[in-house]
Amino acid sequence: MSLASRYSDNPTHLLMTDTEKTGCRLIVECMEAYGIRHVVTSPGSRNAPLIMAFSRRNAFKVHSVIDERSAAFIALGIAEITGDPVALVCTSGTAVLNYSPALAEAFYRNLPLIAISADRPVEWIDQNDSQTIRQAGALSNIVRKSIDIRAELFSEEEIWYANRILNDAMHSALCGVRGPVHINVGLSMPLTNTISVDGNTQIARFNKIGWIGYSDRISTSLARDLASHCIDKRIMIVCSVQEPDASLNRALGQLASLPNVVVVAEETANIHAKGIHSQCDLLFALTREKEYDILSPDLLISFGGSIVSANLKRFLRNPRITEHWHVGETDRSIDCFKKLSTRVEISPVGFFPRFASAMSHLCKYQNCPNEYAAIWSGHARNILDSVKNRLKIQYKTAPWNALLIIDKIINSIPSCWNLQLSNGMSVRYALACDKTNKMHRIDCNRGVSGIDGSISTAIGAASVFNGVTLLITGDMSMQYDIGALSSNLLSNRIKIIVFNNGGGGIFKFVKTTCNLPERDKYFCCGNNLPLEKIADAYGFKYFKAKCMEELENSLKDFIETNTVPVILEVFTDSTTDTRAYREISGE
Repeated sequence: MSLASRYSDNPTHLLMTDTEKTGCRLIVECMEAYGIRHVVTSPGSRNAPLIMAFSRRNAFKVHSVIDERSAAFIALGIAEITGDPVALVCTSGTAVLNYSPALAEAFYRNLPLIAISADRPVEWIDQNDSQTIRQAGALSNIVRKSIDIRAELFSEEEIWYANRILNDAMHSALCGVRGPVHINVGLSMPLTNTISVDGNTQIARFNKIGWIGYSDRISTSLARDLASHCIDKRIMIVCSVQEPDASLNRALGQLASLPNVVVVAEETANIHAKGIHSQCDLLFALTREKEYDILSPDLLISFGGSIVSANLKRFLRNPRITEHWHVGETDRSIDCFKKLSTRVEISPVGFFPRFASAMSHLCKYQNCPNEYAAIWSGHARNILDSVKNRLKIQYKTAPWNALLIIDKIINSIPSCWNLQLSNGMSVRYALACDKTNKMHRIDCNRGVSGIDGSISTAIGAASVFNGVTLLITGDMSMQYDIGALSSNLLSNRIKIIVFNNGGGGIFKFVKTTCNLPERDKYFCCGNNLPLEKIADAYGFKYFKAKCMEELENSLKDFIETNTVPVILEVFTDSTTDTRAYREISGE
């Protein structure tokens, strides 16, 4: 039977006509076959056949976003909350290059974004034709796979080849190590011709190729063997960026209850179990090198994405730690602490529950006499008690600084909200608060830790979460992505708090730039951000606070407003903010 006659109808169609471009139809059917439901498109002419094909099927929820950079971050936000692949569609030329920041973020966070770029025919590249660049492979360093296909497919062999490489691209995105892929589509004129797709028309259809991967869960026997290796060791488990998972949370809580195991989790790991040590930056900033001998583990086990705290990384790189396992499906060795000894190529959800059960069983029957967890509990209690005392002093002597304001905000908002954090100082202040790890879910673009796209990511995330999403961001990050406020995905479920401290507070904190004479002019870059007018223009309700009394008055209305999106602008001084954080962290 020929490919052209394998299928005869298309029950997902809203209209009885479709693009005549066979390659475009195969791509869209491929996206449906692999479970894609959200598609973020940007206007263009060369990508018209792709937009036609997506919009004429009821299998997809299609979102249109003008700015491709913002569109890609919105797709990223949808992917991180749903856990599902999200497709992107753009026109030819530099449009595809604007996907780069979000695709780089997705690459390092293993999020499956499917970037589909319309292109000119290959014979017109480098011929001074408009909107033509070398698109094929342009994103190859930040995607799992790049493929280049033609939209005009005539022979069965051409259709077979396109079908095969589309399956390969989706396997790269979704099987094993997940991540973004790039599908580049060469399209010739005319672009918007259609064909009938009624039940009597025989047309080429996509054929999904199955994939059977490696085991997604550690075997019971291997878990027991690993537990036997670990039972007499001092173990530290370090958790960073990770999606919430109840079974993983239970397993880490079970491990944290053992006498020889310490579990340290940044709030972006979304681990909330009893016994977990959080507030990592403050905890390790106040841990002195002379204490490393008693506090360092024999075995370090890590999982998740990029760690926020430089102080935690400094501790984990100390030479007293000699054995390190990294848990997670990867296509490369993750050796951030320069002592990797074992790659455990199993997802954390597939590894820790059975490993925890095996460890608990051995501890119960072998009477594990190890005081490592008790030593750490005492150490952490002393440090965090000291931090609380310093906070109390600041509340009395200098209450108006970003750290205390964020602490008050997080203690005031409902814990059922999702929290999105921009990079720079916003994430550091938030992660220093003791209630942050009680939030329902916390996300931050820590794949490459850039400030671009934070608003777009939060808008995308809010569009697929039924509750409230709160973004806490600085003024520089806000200005960078201000165009995202025009998105038609905005809803009354998004709330934004902007710290306006003259821009770039992080540069007054990090040692690289904090003492440079060029700091204020060329790094902090004080900006003009008329946020009240911007909020009004985009239909946001606006609140502001310049002192604690104004914050308390505004915060109540900010939390309770549920008919329109809201922005709260908090004015602080970045020098005061930095000094307050240094006093708390002892730096």
